Amino acid sequence: MVSSGMRGAGGRSRYAVLPAVLLALVAAGGPAVAGAAAPPGTADDAAMTTAAPPTTRAEALPRPLPLTRPLGQVADGPEPDAATLTEDIADELDTDWLGPARRRAVTVRDALTGDVLAARNADRPVTPASTTKLLSAAAIVTGLPVEHTFTTRVVSGTSPEQLVLVAGGDMLLARGEGDADAVAGRAGVGDLAAQAAEALQARAVEGPVEVALDLQHVAGPDTLSTWTDFWVSEGYTGRIVQLGLEEDRALPQRPSPRDPAQETARAFAAALEEHGVRVADDPDGEAVDDPGWKAEEVQAPEQTEEVLATVESAPLRDVLALALATSDNAMVEQLARQAAVAAGGSVDEGALTTWIAQTLEQDYGIDMTGLHLADASGLSGGTLLTVDVIAEVLVAGADGSHPPLQSVLAAGGLPIAGYTGTLHDRFHLPVHAAAVGNARAKTGSLPHVTSLAGTVVTRDGRLLVYAMTADDIGEDGAVLEARSSLDEVVAQLARCGC
Repeated sequence: MVSSGMRGAGGRSRYAVLPAVLLALVAAGGPAVAGAAAPPGTADDAAMTTAAPPTTRAEALPRPLPLTRPLGQVADGPEPDAATLTEDIADELDTDWLGPARRRAVTVRDALTGDVLAARNADRPVTPASTTKLLSAAAIVTGLPVEHTFTTRVVSGTSPEQLVLVAGGDMLLARGEGDADAVAGRAGVGDLAAQAAEALQARAVEGPVEVALDLQHVAGPDTLSTWTDFWVSEGYTGRIVQLGLEEDRALPQRPSPRDPAQETARAFAAALEEHGVRVADDPDGEAVDDPGWKAEEVQAPEQTEEVLATVESAPLRDVLALALATSDNAMVEQLARQAAVAAGGSVDEGALTTWIAQTLEQDYGIDMTGLHLADASGLSGGTLLTVDVIAEVLVAGADGSHPPLQSVLAAGGLPIAGYTGTLHDRFHLPVHAAAVGNARAKTGSLPHVTSLAGTVVTRDGRLLVYAMTADDIGEDGAVLEARSSLDEVVAQLARCGC
């Protein structure tokens, strides 16, 4: 096991001089965790702290530790002894950085059998933050096939000069041409405009044309009543829309536009003009190149409409994997709405969360009694789940019993430690090295809450599932220490030869 001195548990903080450390890391290019030459758990774990600082970005990026034997089926490895594994992670779980002992909930299971190997407060309802998204993903793939794509159309309106841009559930449209190899930006607004311009020319429509919007597809409010204005205004979530540009997805300190659908319509109108189609001013007299231009919202006439252009998104499997990997709150909410409606449900907040819970009970056999979902994304206050339930979802996605969920997680829905998604900047200390490139996890963060749930392969080649939450951690640098402590637990699981 790693000494408590390296962990900083109950002692000096590894982040006590955070500004100076961050400055040093930026100057050096990142942590020196690459280039280990021995298997996890050896003396070289500690020796890595004295490695020469990287001089290039490539050297600074983490790399997986070398394997001591070729990887086979993870079922080939022996299942760890529960008592030994519990003892091996005890020190990591006892750190004061995780807050009061009663508010730390942990479970570790064998991924293929579901056997519980370690547990603390595993049946106590806690605030899970964004690990909630794993439950929503499990429900979403029952409502929609993982190969389902989202179609954005342009149809004729009430006159030959009216073009209606019809939402179809894709909020990842490229402004220009689509990229067939991408998930975000697979379909392009520029491609829609090119097709529409060709169709207009074939019909001898000279313009000017009017661009309108049909937003009837799974219509609902673009925010939730349980979200604070702060989350939206500061970019911690975007708006829940069924038509949007990939570039308008929200990021912290870079909020999404107030009306992403209108931004998409504006991009479409501008692309039409680039293809030689004149676009009429909006009802207020604003031209397309004016920021105030808006498309009229209409309902496309079903009986007389003619499809002039279509583009298709990436498959749901890849879109949902991206939403999980980046922890995109709005995208998970809108995918959940589409899946619920496809299954005969409603976009109403209470009905949606009820549908998710009922789906978990009926399709996965997970008991949701006494638990509560406030939303599909984990951003709202009031969600209470046990780590047992989250682990059960992960086992279902790993043991082969639910191939659609398994395909989403395998497609990148669980980011790789030190590399992708919300784990790209985690597992960055030498003590975490055994998990880099090995562990995969969904993160969860709210004020005073940190969560981590995913999979890791032990040194003996056995796949484990873990779910951990601490929902009463301190302020300021405590969140960094708490996250690092959970990362250490996972690294210790990776070292397990138990």
